[in-house]
Amino acid sequence: MKKATGLSVIELILVVSILGILMVLGGGWFSSDRIRVNQAAQILSADVTRARLEALRRNVPVGIRFDFSSGANFYQIMADVDQNGLDSSDPVINRIQFGAGEYARIVGRLRQCTVADAAAAASAEIVFDARGVYQLATSRTVELSIGSYSRFVNINQQGRAQIRTACP
Repeated sequence: MKKATGLSVIELILVVSILGILMVLGGGWFSSDRIRVNQAAQILSADVTRARLEALRRNVPVGIRFDFSSGANFYQIMADVDQNGLDSSDPVINRIQFGAGEYARIVGRLRQCTVADAAAAASAEIVFDARGVYQLATSRTVELSIGSYSRFVNINQQGRAQIRTACP
């Protein structure tokens, strides 16, 4: 008589149920909200570098202007061609709108994590001069979140963006 090989029905049900429990428990780590916030933080970090490179390429100051007030929830990269500060007459290189499309429900806001952030809170801009040098002497922190899940993008005094899990 031949001996049966393979899994019995009971063993198969047991394996599938254990996998199902693991998927349910681990599903929070792979939620689409977390992925969206992480992706938005990476895009903002890349846009800080893009603003610096655009300033070098165009040989004019280029900045990022944040508008998280009254549900506006966007930022835009602008070239300061008239060199009188970022204003509505300057051309927009790129505009990222949160709360729409792929980034629905993401809320952005400027954070005051340090005393230096509090001192610069009046300015909702990050500006690089024509040489690509960051124009603020303080760091800036932007929080991107959905519900209780947040990522912080810190732009340091050298103008480099770093993604963090907590306020620096």
